[in-house]
Amino acid sequence: MRWRFLRFVREIGLLLAALLFVPPLAYVLLDQQAGSEKVLESVAGIWGVTVLPVLALGLGSGLRWWLRYKRLRESLDCAQVIDSVLASDASYCLMLRTFGGDGKVLLPTHPRIGLWSPALTLEQVTARALLRHHDMPAYTLVDAAVRYSPPGPVYLRSPDEDWQDHVAALVGKAAHIVLLLAPGLEMRPSLAWEIELIRRCGLQHRVAIVFPPCGRKGTYDPSHLTARNNAEQILAMLKLTSVDVRSVAKLMHHALVLRILEEKDDQRRTVHAVKVWSTVLTPRGIIATKLYDRILAQSLIASRDP
Repeated sequence: MRWRFLRFVREIGLLLAALLFVPPLAYVLLDQQAGSEKVLESVAGIWGVTVLPVLALGLGSGLRWWLRYKRLRESLDCAQVIDSVLASDASYCLMLRTFGGDGKVLLPTHPRIGLWSPALTLEQVTARALLRHHDMPAYTLVDAAVRYSPPGPVYLRSPDEDWQDHVAALVGKAAHIVLLLAPGLEMRPSLAWEIELIRRCGLQHRVAIVFPPCGRKGTYDPSHLTARNNAEQILAMLKLTSVDVRSVAKLMHHALVLRILEEKDDQRRTVHAVKVWSTVLTPRGIIATKLYDRILAQSLIASRDP
């Protein structure tokens, strides 16, 4: 919320600064013989029809943003709710994230309006897609000190001595396991432990890997390369049958979501398959929430346990 408020103030301030200083500068350059009084008089008229309306529009937009913004909500104690989650017949998704990367990826909702577009975190977009298209909530663990969290997935706080037991219990029954790779961050030991847990349980076919945006044509985001390297390591650690990790890595250049599936080969044996959803970069195209929402809707219609 603080980041969004500062972003809004910065954008309004830059626009107002341009409207305040550009008109008098342009007037002086066009009419170098004009006196200071004539310049101020002319510029005051320009300000009256530009600065004041923009200021009023900015204040109105800020008030609308403030009233519509979903406030932080209290995280849940995992020890108190995990039994009810596991006992329920309702399907859910377990969201695993790179430690230290929470809320780092922001996606615009209306890219055509540029900087004025509201933004959602990748966690929020993923959780919303799961609930909207698959009617299942997304749970994710946070440190016990995190008392309040933004809307999106259901945050379950867990102390350091219990988080592995809680993750192990939630992994076993999760219909989907979504790995969110934060931009520019290498894999941490905690995420590596979770990947090994998934492999030991034989639940590779429930995994979907969500990448940060890869940028635009001509401005490729190098942090996406780190995420691709992490995804390649994850695929190798999961020890997928009949999957050539190097061949899959070549398909991840513009990847947004990668899904692991189970299939039957010619001998009716169960083998793994990997499908990658990528985007085509354009000079002016911006990767927004709708693109991720659509891809998550497609990629998570995956097969359940055979």
